Amino acid sequence: MTKRKLTIAVTGLNAIDSPGPGVPVIRALKEATAFDARIIGLSYESLEPGIYMHDLVDKTYHIPYPSMGIETLFERIKYIHNQEKLDVIIPNFDAEMFSFIKLAPELKSMG
Repeated sequence: MTKRKLTIAVTGLNAIDSPGPGVPVIRALKEATAFDARIIGLSYESLEPGIYMHDLVDKTYHIPYPSMGIETLFERIKYIHNQEKLDVIIPNFDAEMFSFIKLAPELKSMG
């Protein structure tokens, strides 16, 4: 049986002293046996170490900080989705949750 291929966007790529949970989440997704995951890293800064873990992250994009507003985030996610055809987005920071929850209907309508 062919495994389903999923393109999954993950935030929280900081993997230093105060790690973001994105890298461990990605490791778990890569170990999954039920599907093949193509990982799109979503980062806030160009120095987040997860960006450079090419064995884990297939491609990365910068996204705006939550303080930039929901519309700014939506426009960026829409652009990324048009490029990558995202199946799933996994936000990993508390500060992101409000924005992604508010955007859920729009994200769902994108596919």
